Amino acid sequence: MDLFDKNFREIFSAQLVSIFGGLIVGSILAIYTDKILLIPGMLILLPGFLEMRGNISGTLASRLSSGLFLGVVQKNGFKAKIITANILASSFLAVVISFCLGLMAYLFNYAILGVSAPSIILILVIASIIANAMEIPIALAATFYLFRKGHDPNNIMGPFVTSTGDITSIAALLIALVII
Repeated sequence: MDLFDKNFREIFSAQLVSIFGGLIVGSILAIYTDKILLIPGMLILLPGFLEMRGNISGTLASRLSSGLFLGVVQKNGFKAKIITANILASSFLAVVISFCLGLMAYLFNYAILGVSAPSIILILVIASIIANAMEIPIALAATFYLFRKGHDPNNIMGPFVTSTGDITSIAALLIALVII
């Protein structure tokens, strides 16, 4: 008799990946804190930016997983109209939310600290575009792969894309800081 069922093992292993991903992101963030703090207000928007990536990619993976189970999306059909629409919606949402988050950070800096740093908006939008370019293919490939291997992506993808989203967000933010 199996002590733990398949769902428990999938969820537990996904949570372990999430924990180690969080440790990696925390370490990267600790190493590059001095670079991030050069721009006033970056510390204000960092939690929102990190949370946004996992939420958007997690929702994308969840919709894709539901489509796979319902038969709306085929196992090997990356070019389905519904997938393209979801990718475009996720990308648009990420850029708009990043712009709004950057604008709020800019206004907070200006109103409370008296510092005008409009580059914070551009940094966040560029970082969002870069993070989308990295995270969306990861979420798509992992969801399809897990489904083809007989796993339930709904059990695994939430913690997985949260971890990969945090890693890609920090990497994208550092790249955007270098660009700007």
